[in-house]
This record gives sequence, C-alpha cells and structure tokens, in this order.
Amino acid sequence: QHLLIYTATMSDADSNPTLQALFEDGNEGFAEEFRDKVGAIHEYFDRDKDGHLNFSELGDLQHKTSGSDLDADQYVMVCKGMGCHPNKGVSVQALRLTYAANGTDLEDDYYKVFPERKKAKKKVDKKKDEKEEDKVYEVGADGVDISE
Repeated sequence: QHLLIYTATMSDADSNPTLQALFEDGNEGFAEEFRDKVGAIHEYFDRDKDGHLNFSELGDLQHKTSGSDLDADQYVMVCKGMGCHPNKGVSVQALRLTYAANGTDLEDDYYKVFPERKKAKKKVDKKKDEKEEDKVYEVGADGVDISE
C-alpha cells in the first residue's frame, strides 16, 4: 500500500490525540523528526510554493516514492478524503495525516526523495557507534560508574 490510500478526514483529529498532534505545529511533545521529514517532502514537491501539492506535484511525489502514476480521479479522491479541495491541493497537515496512517513508510519515502541524506545519516551513525565503542567506563567497588 502507498501513502495515498488513507482517506480519513482532518476532522478525525478531534477525536484522536495522535492525529491532533499532527496538526499542531507547536506541539513539542510530538516527534519533531516526523514533522520535519514530512515538511521536507512537502516542500520539495511544492514547486509553486503555495503550501499545497497540486495534481502534478502530488503525482511527482507518488511516482518518486512508489513508481506508480497518479490519475486525476485518484487525485480528487485523495483530496476529498483528506479534507482538501482538489483545486487547491494537499496541505502539509494532510500529508502528515497520510504518513501517520498504517501502511505508509515515512523513512522509506524520505530517503527515496533525499537519498544523499541516508548516506550522511549512515556516516553519522557509524561515527556515533565508534565513539561508543571507544568509551571506557570505570566502575568503583560498589558498581557505580566513576569514569567522570
């Protein structure tokens, strides 16, 4: 399944705390990384910078992440299902809701759009692992870490 399958409306967020967090930009309790990645994907494909993914832009996202094409009927269905008007397009909030749905993989899609960031992340993770391996811990007689 791909990200465009989920058809809940944004009004569903009122009854679901997790979905509500997706729509609140200032909610510090929610994973910033999730919001940042969805925002980066949305911004990347929003070529006209109007804050919405129109038919062409959403079609490019669909093609880049799944290899499949988006037809006009699917686009209208997705927009209406997400509470967005087809003439305007899919907002970043609606895209967040889509990626929060079961059957979607934000990490996979993010690195398909930004493959160079996956390579950079691997380098950082490798350096982090190497630093952890080199760390020496001193333990006192009572089993307490006294290394620092």
